[in-house]
Amino acid sequence: MWGIFLESVVIFKNYMGFHENHFLAAIYLLILLYLWFAEKDKRRRAIFVYAPTLLLLGFFCPLFRKIFVRVLEDSETYYRLLWLLQMSLVSAYGMIKLMGRHRRIGLAVVCVMIAAGGDYVYDSEHISRAENAYHLPQEAIDIVELIEPEEGRITALVPADLIYYVRQYSTNIELPYGREMLIARWDYHHAVYEAMEEAEVIDTPSFVELLRQYQYPCAYVVLKKDRQISEPLTDYGFTVYGQAGEFVVYKDMTLQQS
Repeated sequence: MWGIFLESVVIFKNYMGFHENHFLAAIYLLILLYLWFAEKDKRRRAIFVYAPTLLLLGFFCPLFRKIFVRVLEDSETYYRLLWLLQMSLVSAYGMIKLMGRHRRIGLAVVCVMIAAGGDYVYDSEHISRAENAYHLPQEAIDIVELIEPEEGRITALVPADLIYYVRQYSTNIELPYGREMLIARWDYHHAVYEAMEEAEVIDTPSFVELLRQYQYPCAYVVLKKDRQISEPLTDYGFTVYGQAGEFVVYKDMTLQQS
């Protein structure tokens, strides 16, 4: 039981982002404690006090977790229970109540909380300034606008870097595979993906054969300029259709002739 409890603590810490910024969790817990004493309305106490408290108690209860895993047969989604905490809702309500009761002191405390819990998002390696109104890499947009048909749909093979973005910008571009190939624990296999991404050097003859034997032949292939390939695609019926940043777009000319 103690081991299960410690696992729940680790899940809670990871969910709350303790390794980066523990202030948000601290603010939430402090506000929840404050509302236990400050909130008198029964209906609001049920929403902002009782519900999150019971959820936290249940989340850390080893017996509750064992029942959850046994019923759903899935331990990986246990963290999703924390979605029900409504951290932003409870924290915002508690801060407003604090300012309403103690305007000057409350305002100062809330400002300190916000400053302590905030972070400069562009310090993260996973976040960059938006290049356009779509908040997508401009290269992905340029590629789609280059190959998107006026009507109907076409299939295009793009590097893993672009998989998340192409379909967001246009549903007229079909992909041989999607994000399922990028999640290692899902353990999906796809011959085209293996030839495109996992080979150190793309073997052009077998690569082209795979593309043309695929259920929906790829009219376009997008490769990075520095991607190693055994023989040029242009020797196998492809032509350089355009470029976008570090990507080269190839068009399979044999498809429109067949």
